[in-house]
Amino acid sequence: MILRIIVNIILAVNIFLYGMENDIYFDKVSYPICIALISISLSVYMLYIIKLKNKKILLGNILYMIIVTYLYPPSLVILTYMITEYIQVKGYKCRYILLFVYIMLSIKIGLNYNDIFIGIIASIFTYEIMRYEQKILKIEKINYDLKEKNYNIEERRKKENRIRHQNVEVVKIEERNMISQKLHDKIGHTLAGSIMQLEALKIVIVNDKEKGNEMLESIITNLRNGMDDIRQTLRKIKPDQSQVNINNLRLMLEDFSNKSNINTKLNIEGDLNEINLVYWKAIIECCSEILTNSMKYSNGELINIDISVLNKIVRLHIKDNGCYQGEIKKGMGLLGIEERIINLGGDIYFNNEDGFSNLIILKR
Repeated sequence: MILRIIVNIILAVNIFLYGMENDIYFDKVSYPICIALISISLSVYMLYIIKLKNKKILLGNILYMIIVTYLYPPSLVILTYMITEYIQVKGYKCRYILLFVYIMLSIKIGLNYNDIFIGIIASIFTYEIMRYEQKILKIEKINYDLKEKNYNIEERRKKENRIRHQNVEVVKIEERNMISQKLHDKIGHTLAGSIMQLEALKIVIVNDKEKGNEMLESIITNLRNGMDDIRQTLRKIKPDQSQVNINNLRLMLEDFSNKSNINTKLNIEGDLNEINLVYWKAIIECCSEILTNSMKYSNGELINIDISVLNKIVRLHIKDNGCYQGEIKKGMGLLGIEERIINLGGDIYFNNEDGFSNLIILKR
């Protein structure tokens, strides 16, 4: 914008100086009037550049300059400059035709070659500035659209997380209601019946000890059966430890993907119940450390986690599709998981030939 204003001022000063040296063009109007007319046009043009940005104002100014050019022909240089900007704004492909017409008219009205050359340079310069500014505006628009899309994606993700959290809370409440109902059914009836029998036992045992002992045995049996029912109910409700651990791993992977924008894929083979708690703890800790390492150094977009329970080993393979540059440097994290796996009697291998790959073997 500033460059266009500077070019405009330079052209105006050149025309004013040209008019002072050549009085042959003042047969229609005087020199001061020409300066005033051109100054009005330049003021409108600067207002258009700085604030208004309205094509109709630019077109009106061009029509005004056509009249000024008729009265004072050297104004053709400024007129050509403005028309060049207008055809660029409208996207017309006729700037070479415009330059040709400008050169022909300039020669006809008797402009010297220096002024003709200045007009050509100004027009070309204006065209290049306008094209550069349009590219900047296009890039800014693309950047704005990308920010808006990212914002919408983030808002959608937050909404989905809220819905997921609400669903989890609903499931928890339903599970609590189910547990409380089952415990009430088992404990409530057993305790209520036993209390009633104990109240009766206080009266019966005074007069008939034998019958009182029978009632006491019945109460003990009822309480014992009640305890067995409670244990059985809790055993049914309690999930398998393998399910708890694999769900914890899935939650960790989901949280990692949300924070890092790196996709993760979990593949499972074999019976997870065969993995003991010590191994599960090691697997989850190793996954956490290796995922962080991949995010920092590998620049990948997808991380595959394969857990295989075979006849004699548990195999954990973590591999991304990134490009790990240079030799693998074992920092505190990698040295820590290597030491942990070796202490469990397992083996661990690192490779970066095709992405960052980690293979962990635990003996069953």
